[in-house]
Amino acid sequence: MICEPMARVLCLASAASALAWGDFRTPKLAKNAKPSKYALAPPTTAAQGFVIREKLFSISGEDFTIEDEAGQPAFDVVGSNKVPFGLGGFVLDKLELRVAGARKICASIERRAVALATAYDVYLDGECIAKIERDVVSLTPSYKFFYEAENDGNPCYRASGSFSERRYDIYARDGSEVATIGRQLFELLEDTKDTYHLRVAAGVDAAAIVALAVVIDEDHDEADAKKAKEEKEEGGWFGR
Repeated sequence: MICEPMARVLCLASAASALAWGDFRTPKLAKNAKPSKYALAPPTTAAQGFVIREKLFSISGEDFTIEDEAGQPAFDVVGSNKVPFGLGGFVLDKLELRVAGARKICASIERRAVALATAYDVYLDGECIAKIERDVVSLTPSYKFFYEAENDGNPCYRASGSFSERRYDIYARDGSEVATIGRQLFELLEDTKDTYHLRVAAGVDAAAIVALAVVIDEDHDEADAKKAKEEKEEGGWFGR
């Protein structure tokens, strides 16, 4: 027999899992028919789920752990020290995407210094191999992922949605939905800042989708911080 406190914990965990997807359903994803040969990691051979957790306490403040459905480590994202740029104290984000438990670096994800909207370049061994960019004009937040070697203006993956609604849907070039990211409504772990549930179809570069997810998270964090600052300043002004 499960004691009442434990029952509440299990119920809470079940609710968190359900609320990870904005519409309370398991997404129906289409197999990615044409996986890119430039994938950051071998494309999935079957539909897979991952849990992305942003650590609350880390030196960089931008560290993530990524586990598969079985709870096994899949990837790590490690934020390095901010990279100074120019004389005004402006700094750029730099994140390293690694295969969990190995020293192998899939890519270095670096904030572009000059761009009309949020943009990150993805490097491996000093070479830019991919780009992640936010659309300058769109009705809802929209992000695109390009492999540099096949960048013809049509992104390999496009994500649209909003973490305020706890969901992003990701589409391949042919318009089929191949992945989805759901933001967990509340956190069960004390050392976790945000948790995301990622689901990918067969033939998808999971590492690229993880990179896309953490860039979107960074962009939303910046937007939230900016909004909070503006609200504080407006409150201070009217309170004078």
